[in-house]
Amino acid sequence: MALVTVEEAKTILGITGTTYDTQLTYFLPLVEKDIVSYLGHAFQDKYVAREGSLDMYRGDSDTHDYITDDDGYFATKGFLAGMDIAIEGGYSNVGLYTIESVASTKIILTEYERLITQVHDTDNVNHIGQIEVSRVKWPPELKLSGAKMAWYLLDNAKVSDVKSERLDDYAITYAGANAYPNRILDSLDKFKRPVFG
Repeated sequence: MALVTVEEAKTILGITGTTYDTQLTYFLPLVEKDIVSYLGHAFQDKYVAREGSLDMYRGDSDTHDYITDDDGYFATKGFLAGMDIAIEGGYSNVGLYTIESVASTKIILTEYERLITQVHDTDNVNHIGQIEVSRVKWPPELKLSGAKMAWYLLDNAKVSDVKSERLDDYAITYAGANAYPNRILDSLDKFKRPVFG
């Protein structure tokens, strides 16, 4: 599930009405990415880690991006609609995504035109490396920090706080990754993964 929904953020922040719904809908996924970047992990719990059975496909607004698994582990390993997932490994598509629906051999994502198509082949001509697709299980304690970060961006965001990068047809956006006040970042520190070396 999402780190914090629009309704949860509004409750935490004491917001009534729908005035800020559009902005919160935009900022909350960016806050998730900033939290992952700051902490160095995405709270993954279980892995489906078989490069030989996973293929990723770019969709459009009608078909959405999707991932297929010939071994059919998505349904049996507890992947559910509305759940966040993390993709690691391979040569692209690393990041957080949200599941729209799950079938035995296919996950359809809420995102579209974000995945880069990666299809394995038996001759290893297009070897895509070890890909790990894992469920994300956000600690409930992060909801407060996530809501405050979204409000900070909404209340204080300047054009210079929102940055985009593009490499070929892969794009990623960071919102205020280093602009959050220390009082908010301090609340995340107990979840930070230590870095050695």
